[in-house]
Amino acid sequence: MTFKELVFSDISKTHGENARQVYVEFENGYDVSVVNHKHSYGGDKGLYEIGCFFNNHMVDPADWGDTVKGWLTPEDVERELKLIEAL
Repeated sequence: MTFKELVFSDISKTHGENARQVYVEFENGYDVSVVNHKHSYGGDKGLYEIGCFFNNHMVDPADWGDTVKGWLTPEDVERELKLIEAL
């Protein structure tokens, strides 16, 4: 999955102007939220934050040290999605 294939939704009503999110569900049971908004890590710099879920609970899938990982470029998002999909 490439970053260009992600179809973001506008979440400006709940997260502020120009906020957007995409939710990716993987066959291995992991789900990932990718966001960019003024309160996300790196959002004010045009970067992305991802959060990972398993069985409806936020998890740290790859020893991130947290359940979210921010300050991600589109290439970083692609890399993390591929890593999570392969778990």
